[in-house]
Amino acid sequence: MSYVNLRKQIIALANLPRCEEPIISAYLNLEQPIELLVEEFTSWVKVASQAYHGDEQVHFIKAAERIQAWLLNHMEDGRSAAIFCRSGSPDFFLPLTFQVPLENSFHADAFPAIFPLVELRDRFSRFVVVMTNRDSARIIELNLGETSLELLAERPEANERHGREWTREHYNSNTRERNTRFVAEKVEIIERLMSKRGHNALIMVGEAQYVNRLKSALPEHLAEKVVDQIRTGFSDQRVQCVLEDAIKSYLQVENDESETAVKHLFRAHRTNHLGLFGIAATARALQIGQVEELIISSTLCHTDREVLVRLASQHSVPIETVRNSELLDEQGGAGAILRYASPSYITNLSEVPA
Repeated sequence: MSYVNLRKQIIALANLPRCEEPIISAYLNLEQPIELLVEEFTSWVKVASQAYHGDEQVHFIKAAERIQAWLLNHMEDGRSAAIFCRSGSPDFFLPLTFQVPLENSFHADAFPAIFPLVELRDRFSRFVVVMTNRDSARIIELNLGETSLELLAERPEANERHGREWTREHYNSNTRERNTRFVAEKVEIIERLMSKRGHNALIMVGEAQYVNRLKSALPEHLAEKVVDQIRTGFSDQRVQCVLEDAIKSYLQVENDESETAVKHLFRAHRTNHLGLFGIAATARALQIGQVEELIISSTLCHTDREVLVRLASQHSVPIETVRNSELLDEQGGAGAILRYASPSYITNLSEVPA
């Protein structure tokens, strides 16, 4: 699953028409034993089915059985899955698998539950990792936690003529020239990849001397995108471990960006009335196309956050999901940066801390 495809699926789910039959949204951790996963899902189905009667209950149970059948016959490689299923007119079935973790959660409603997908897309965005050493550089695009593209830059072979044909001075000069060409090639590949595919984050991995040499050769606009440097050697056997470290590093960067987004929201509210808080006010602003960006806390209750992310997705509004923000939670857990000010949708300034 790529970042672009996930975005398309979220928009499609957000625009799925309401039907009388419930749609089940099942988020599943595929790393746990399948028997335990089926048992947990079956227990939830047994309790949740009691909320329905007649034909609705029949359709709910059929949808649940289809999800259970997918689980028992699941052969794809993945760490987690999100399955959306409705039995009725029309039927709907959409299984999505990912290489990043998701916690088990199950929902049944008139609309699919999409917040976990929105949060996954926000946290595990695309970024580039450069693993560099003396002889080569592996330039890897990570897309929702998995490698989607890998490019290789290799150091030009040395012409080992030394002694009578070359003086040491000539040999050292040739070595410096080859090193310069090698670094320039790496920079060119990074530049081409990041500009073409719209990446905003770059993590560099390798022993300090090679990371420093490459970092100093980056043009300013690329150097500004370096969010971390992991100074360690690596081998083919350790590539996956190093990539896991890079993902952890990027998640911390994303958390910092979320905190920055919250501060930006408060600043916009205080300075030019282009920020608002609260579920109802944010929903109204989304409905009329006034929102530039939705800022939403993961601690918001399920129903409220689903309404807001569905509206934002329907209007192609960027969404920043935030974890562990007391400032945002104190203001209702949701807010919006606006395209233009409208007094009707602005909360009382005295309620917002300076």
